[in-house]
Amino acid sequence: MPDYVDYAEYYDFDHATTVDIEFYLTYTRQCGSPVLELACGTGRLVIPLAEAGFEVYGLDASENMLARCRRKVEERRLADRVHPTQANMAAFDLPRKDFALAFVAVRSFMHLFTQADQLACLERVHRHLRPGGCFIVDVYAPDYEKMAQPPNGPFVLRREFDLPDGHHVIRRDRFVRNDLVHQIQHYEMKFEEYDAAGALVRERTVPMDTRYTFRYELQLLLERAGFELVDVFRDYDRRPYDGTGEIIAVARRPQPGAERK
Repeated sequence: MPDYVDYAEYYDFDHATTVDIEFYLTYTRQCGSPVLELACGTGRLVIPLAEAGFEVYGLDASENMLARCRRKVEERRLADRVHPTQANMAAFDLPRKDFALAFVAVRSFMHLFTQADQLACLERVHRHLRPGGCFIVDVYAPDYEKMAQPPNGPFVLRREFDLPDGHHVIRRDRFVRNDLVHQIQHYEMKFEEYDAAGALVRERTVPMDTRYTFRYELQLLLERAGFELVDVFRDYDRRPYDGTGEIIAVARRPQPGAERK
């Protein structure tokens, strides 16, 4: 996974999206507590789930991200409902194994760069869910046009945002190369931070690599890990997957003795 040492301080402002919160709240209401989020980051999703009254466990490999999550938990007095843990999502082992719902959101599953790690993650999730428990994984649909783009592209403006201290940040992204054999796309994000007077005070470049997974490849991985696929959506409005947008797979750990469809 990428190293978020130089990115955690920007993450909340760079990923201020709320588009998927109601989606996960809906499934949490259906499934109940406890809930497990893999790659929970700074708590963008665990916080609203906990504020809705659910018990949420979050794990992330980055202590820098988790430090911000813990700070939010303390500020909102949610320590009795939110339990952050530093762990690799392909090699975690939590004390409880009775989660009603687990999910890995906002394409974080794509930071597992081999099928071995992907399968290890899914098997760990399966082991931590109660029978009948639900698992949701969100990746993006492979974009064939992006696969064909030439390497070492220029930096292009992605977004701008302001920090609490009044500094202004400009994010620029560039495509580095596409590894067709290992299904990994290599990008770089450049953050330029300016003070209130407009002077550049900091510039940093962060690698962002993602492994794309095809729809039936993901289904086979889930089934090999012991899951039963329930639905596949293209977006958070739960429209059926059509080869574009997201690949949001909803799966279930079967009840003992249940026949797999």
